[in-house]
Amino acid sequence: MADVTEPVVEDDHYLRVHTPQGTVEIIGNEVHLPGAEPAQLAPGPMSVMRALVKAQGAVISREHLLRVLPDCGSAHGLEMWVSRLRQSLPNPDTVQTVVKRGYRLAL
Repeated sequence: MADVTEPVVEDDHYLRVHTPQGTVEIIGNEVHLPGAEPAQLAPGPMSVMRALVKAQGAVISREHLLRVLPDCGSAHGLEMWVSRLRQSLPNPDTVQTVVKRGYRLAL
């Protein structure tokens, strides 16, 4: 059984986080979610995915995402990246909008 206190493993091209539903891995431009086929992501949506995975289910505000994703440029750009991320994932509900607060990864 995986210890939920295991650290996040990360470098520029790899990220692994253990969640209650299983391990999430990002390898290059692919995201591997528990029980799903790998999904290839464009750079913008991948940036959002990496931030959400590192948050390990915590809500991240739009303002925080805009600060950590300087290439995004605007709130509208962030919404587009989130939309494209959802379209690329096997289950779009994996990325949840938390009204008036931001986004979270539902894993």
